[in-house]
Amino acid sequence: MEFVIYLLKVNIAIVLFYGIYRLLFQQDTFFQWKRLALLAVIFISFLYPAIDLTRQMIANHQLKNVLETVNIPVYTLPEVVVAGNAKAPANFFPQIILAIYLSVSGLLLIRMLFQIGMIMYKVHKANKNTLFGQTVHESPGLKTPFSFFLWIVLDSSRYSEAELQEILLHETTHARQGHSADTLLSELLCVLCWFNPFAWLLKTEIRMNLEFLADRSVLSSGCEAEHYQFHLLYLSYHKAAAKITNNFNVSLLKKRIFMMNKKQTSYRSMWKYALMLPVVAMLLLFNSAFQTKAEPDNKMNYDQQTPASTQDKPVSKDSKQIYTHTEVMPRFPGGDAALMKFLSDNVQYPVEAQQQGIQGRVTLRFVVTADGSIEDVEIVKSLDPVCDKEAVRVVKLMPKWIPGKQNGKIVSVYYSLPIFFKLVPSTPPATKHTGTK
Repeated sequence: MEFVIYLLKVNIAIVLFYGIYRLLFQQDTFFQWKRLALLAVIFISFLYPAIDLTRQMIANHQLKNVLETVNIPVYTLPEVVVAGNAKAPANFFPQIILAIYLSVSGLLLIRMLFQIGMIMYKVHKANKNTLFGQTVHESPGLKTPFSFFLWIVLDSSRYSEAELQEILLHETTHARQGHSADTLLSELLCVLCWFNPFAWLLKTEIRMNLEFLADRSVLSSGCEAEHYQFHLLYLSYHKAAAKITNNFNVSLLKKRIFMMNKKQTSYRSMWKYALMLPVVAMLLLFNSAFQTKAEPDNKMNYDQQTPASTQDKPVSKDSKQIYTHTEVMPRFPGGDAALMKFLSDNVQYPVEAQQQGIQGRVTLRFVVTADGSIEDVEIVKSLDPVCDKEAVRVVKLMPKWIPGKQNGKIVSVYYSLPIFFKLVPSTPPATKHTGTK
């Protein structure tokens, strides 16, 4: 479940960043800045779910030690044990979805590795040569030149001297600037997020921007733009050697030619790239808020405390005086035995938790008010959302208690109640029994 939530957060970020990229940056000619921004999108999307600002701020706050000592000592009732069937019928739907996801990801990874193997084979079979001072690998019959990291593979016999210079300038740019690393990263992005169409669109933008960088390098060297564009048009009819290589021929040629002829974007527009920072901050806050909501009660562990001399002192909460221990403690109608029976009869082991093999302790804290009502029910030690919800539901169902007294006055008192959800192999589903800690 945690992996699913993580993957969901990653893909939310990808969708958000891609939309911002299309809206603000796609038509810019700041190709190096765009490259950095696109790479940052991938790294930030996968890293931000692991950052919880709330925990970091509390951990570094000057009041950390004070916060850690604000554990309210609470009178703890005997533990209730709720038994469930460890052999409950399994819900295979999540496992099926996970199996489909992993299967497709595995196939895409295998395809990527196969393509890398094809490249290695072509390089191994090719003959080394030197053209214009550049080492290349000659592959007779290869229709489309390509580069992969520092390897440049082509068939020089197919091109004129001018065309070879253009090809080498283009592919050398890919090789020297490490564009193959970007390409592999975009492929891995689609392996992990294949179900998200925006991941594939982001991959296309990464590949396209790398070609813009290489095209600019060719034109900056003094090559004639018209001749170079006709050369690209000729090569566009040939199939690439492998989709993960940087090819002299790449699809969407129209966009490449458009960018070659586009006027340089004004440097005053570079301020737009700073807008990425508020988006990152928003994602971090979203993740922290999600963590707080998902685990609202684990951050401070209210352990069972032995009644001390200070426990007869009230705790102020919203202008109410709530005691942690009194001379006459509140009492469930019929006493503890009746309370245990009430809980045993009403707490149901959630079927979903049984199917997923979830077991453990939920600890609740609540207040028995001066009129005997149950208020302020909280989870102070969480197990799982469905188990937590069931425990809170039953505590709120409790009838009015006989209120406690301090110095002859009826007062409100804190109570703590542990409920243990335990799977028993041979026990039928939803069977319960009580016990004491």
